[in-house]
Amino acid sequence: MRQITISGNLGKDPEVRQTQSGMQVANFSLAVRQNRPDDQGNYGTDWFRCAVWGKRAGTIERYFHKGNHVLVTGTFEVDEYNGQTQLGVNVTDFDLPERMSNQGQQQQPSHKQATPSASGQIDISDDDLPF
Repeated sequence: MRQITISGNLGKDPEVRQTQSGMQVANFSLAVRQNRPDDQGNYGTDWFRCAVWGKRAGTIERYFHKGNHVLVTGTFEVDEYNGQTQLGVNVTDFDLPERMSNQGQQQQPSHKQATPSASGQIDISDDDLPF
């Protein structure tokens, strides 16, 4: 199976529509900054076309908005269109790492932040390790 996980920002609000059979689909684009600058020192952007099918399309419409940082996982397909290669993703899982509470205030991350001690060493417990 060809699977991909992408962390990026929404380029615009998702567009939700229904197919003729009544199935909902949410379409959106994710922008991901390239890791290396070009010869002029500018960082490029890679764009990914994403689709979420079924009842979860309504969830996307409700919580995903332009500029949100999102994490998606799905299967992908590569297409050629007007001489350009495009990557389409059928999203199977998604998350908003920076969820907002009902009051519009930023929730605190669930992980602890490692802070340096007075000696400059960072105190990290085994609970902080991702493995």
